[in-house]
Amino acid sequence: MSQSPISNPGSRHRPLLFSLLLTAYLVLAVAYSLADPLYESTDELRHFRYVRHLIVYRSLPVQRPGAPRAQSHHPPLYYTLGALVSWWVPVVREVYYEPPINPYWAYRYWEVSDDNKNQYLHGNDVVQFGKLPHFHGVTLAVYLVRWMTVLIGAGVVWLTYRIGREIFPDRPALAVGGAALVAFNPQFLYLSGAVNNDVPAALCSAAMLWVCVRLVRDGPSVRTDVTLGILYGASLLTKFNLLALLALVELAYILAVWPARDWRAFLRGNLIIMGLATLISGWWFWRNQVLYGEPTGFQRVTELWGVRRPAEAWAILRLELPMAWSTLWGRFGYGQVPLPGAVYRGLAWLALAGAAGLIIPLRRNRNLKSPIPTFHSQLLLLFTSVLLFTTVLITYILVSPAGAMGRFFFPALPAFALLISLGLSQFFPRSLTWAVSLILGAKRGRRPGFSRENPDESGPPLGSAPQTSLVVMIGMAALAIYALVGILVPAFAPPRPLTEAEIGAVPNPTDVEFCGVARVLGYEVTPTAVEPGGTVEVTLYWQPLARTDQNYAVFVHLLSEVGTMVAQRDTYPGLGRYPTTVWEPGVAFADTYRVHIPETAYAPDRAVVQIGLYLPDGPRLTTSDGRDTLRLTMVEIHPRPGEFPNPLDANFGDQIILVGYTLDRRVVRPGETIRLTLYWRAQAPMETNYSVFAHVLGVENQVWARNDGWPAGGNAPTSRWQPGQVVEDVRDLTVGLTTPPDFYDIEVGLYNRDGDRLPVVAEDGHWLGDRVLLSKIRVVGDE
Repeated sequence: MSQSPISNPGSRHRPLLFSLLLTAYLVLAVAYSLADPLYESTDELRHFRYVRHLIVYRSLPVQRPGAPRAQSHHPPLYYTLGALVSWWVPVVREVYYEPPINPYWAYRYWEVSDDNKNQYLHGNDVVQFGKLPHFHGVTLAVYLVRWMTVLIGAGVVWLTYRIGREIFPDRPALAVGGAALVAFNPQFLYLSGAVNNDVPAALCSAAMLWVCVRLVRDGPSVRTDVTLGILYGASLLTKFNLLALLALVELAYILAVWPARDWRAFLRGNLIIMGLATLISGWWFWRNQVLYGEPTGFQRVTELWGVRRPAEAWAILRLELPMAWSTLWGRFGYGQVPLPGAVYRGLAWLALAGAAGLIIPLRRNRNLKSPIPTFHSQLLLLFTSVLLFTTVLITYILVSPAGAMGRFFFPALPAFALLISLGLSQFFPRSLTWAVSLILGAKRGRRPGFSRENPDESGPPLGSAPQTSLVVMIGMAALAIYALVGILVPAFAPPRPLTEAEIGAVPNPTDVEFCGVARVLGYEVTPTAVEPGGTVEVTLYWQPLARTDQNYAVFVHLLSEVGTMVAQRDTYPGLGRYPTTVWEPGVAFADTYRVHIPETAYAPDRAVVQIGLYLPDGPRLTTSDGRDTLRLTMVEIHPRPGEFPNPLDANFGDQIILVGYTLDRRVVRPGETIRLTLYWRAQAPMETNYSVFAHVLGVENQVWARNDGWPAGGNAPTSRWQPGQVVEDVRDLTVGLTTPPDFYDIEVGLYNRDGDRLPVVAEDGHWLGDRVLLSKIRVVGDE
């Protein structure tokens, strides 16, 4: 295979733009790490436990049933490095310390908001009111490992650039564009500022890809074999999924020896690479064999963490792929801190445009004399990396309930980014190429390999790579800053203190105290009229009065005219971000609670808004006049417009829609009957005769009244329904004589003759459950 006329591309220039890019990455990655409280990124707590286990016990953790969870199934290289940088920090917490849990976390996790996005309750380990975390003890230890990961991420960015310079020697703009797609990927920045082994896995993969690209260009050598052997051994000690890199190495070697058919070099290379990799990492697989009975330890992982059934896995794949895509680009925490959907769609179009653009350089070089030009071979390595780790990601999704994580694709991120950079460069206008090239540090003109006189070294067409790299760099940097300032910081930062002027302008002043813990200065409720499916915002203006060692929760209740619960919110103050244990006496703040009215709420109705404080496992706090609630105002619940009462759009299996319902009463005594009328609309022809179930449910789903059977008393079997037909289904629910006074749910749904329920399907196709809960009812005793 012919070699490039430029033996050490890029050594003569240090492009200014890449230097700025790398500096910006470091600044942003550190900023992301500061904005993210301890343990909020995926599995960070368990990753850090691994590090602490190495320091304290000086041994590797073992996967055991019932033991506190660490990432014990992972190889130890990254955690050993973490231990080396943090061992000297005095940490008084136990290795398997469990932080206080926020029981309300992941509330409406799919929404872009600041509402209970934190899994844990935080104090001095989070940025508060512009103050940095207190860097001592465990906080300092975690941040040292985080910042080590930031540097590892910088290595990934640098290697992406170097790979690009190897493949496109005289087009540094393409390398810069690829590096920008990696460096300013919000998810990559986020995980670079966290304790995890996915960024180190990306570094190992990028390093091996770089060496493989050079192997294809320069041909085999013992030095290259030794380098690959060491890197592959280190990769296997970093993350198990990097085992897939062996396929990349084999392909690179075949491409390198194919022109001369030098199979002796191929055999020698494999012996050296596999021999060194075995010497470096073989002990880890032997240990797994001894401990778990197989070399990977993966079987024990499935036993402890669960595994998907093969029958359901493929059906779930289609639903999980959007999650995998979003978590590749920016979905923080465990996925409960998303970016707006338009961002993911825009990035999808960007990737599609890049993929389409790749056709152009391939088509222009399709008639070359050499069967495998160097450029095409190197490009094939990029494609192979993407294919390998796409397969790894899909395998994770099929096997693991937590498999739809884009971070599993990180080992292929450099290859993916460079391919997109190359593809996008075909679509930009060629104006200003010369000026931008000067900024990038490259001379204008074609490389020799782009000419027809030297077809073996054919590469991509000139296009307008400088403009592309600038646009990509600026656009991705803007996205990274927006994701940091507009999404991540608000998701975890406590509410800001009110100024004296704001305190003086608080609406609806109340000045009500709760047991000397806090005072409600005022409130605001908007809107005061809402339809089912709408949202009521209740803003409370709190002023802490004294420090407390108890974490009190806030409740916001909307109670109907008959006393049933229309809607409620329970949360720690600050929407989970400002628990009462860290309140500063006298520092007032505003807290807005969004209360979502269920789409099944009964209307028309009037609801009173009540609030209070309580211990989640204890009593409510009382006000100065002895009450345990503070009544604010009334909210009108108006019926939604529609053909049927209480209109709904509950889709059961894409076959039947519940379009409305009505109740003749919502308060009953034991032994009395409620008449429930359901309105069903056929969505598609059906061969099955489904039965309808309607139940009155109490605590732990205990049934206190039921009415099951074919619709309309058996007179309207579903197999006879025509698409669009509406069936009125009247059902009497007689409450049992022993039913205790309380509030109860009414659930409805459908099932077949085998008892299998039809799923409730959302607009995007994912399942919401197998029932719909209608309005609550109240059972009262004899007065």
